[in-house]
Amino acid sequence: MAIKVFIRRTYPKDKQKELFGYIREIRSMVPLQPGYISSEYLKTIDESDEITTISAWFSLEDWQAWLDTDQRKKIQAKIDSIQGVTSEYRIYRYIKTR
Repeated sequence: MAIKVFIRRTYPKDKQKELFGYIREIRSMVPLQPGYISSEYLKTIDESDEITTISAWFSLEDWQAWLDTDQRKKIQAKIDSIQGVTSEYRIYRYIKTR
């Protein structure tokens, strides 16, 4: 069953360039992953500094396989090392409303 993953990252203004550089690295790799469907990246328009990634995957297993890759873990470790940056993950599945 297809899923969507929301990754919400908050960051200090002075760390935006560094953070976005790492996000660009991830963006270049993720389309090559099995089960990947698409992504979009949203930045808040108010005063808070937040970026949310929404990615679609064919299955939870496909997402988990990407999450567990060494290449993704290395970049996430760099993101985690940026002082003041937080990352929150939420996974959603599609539901029928009728």
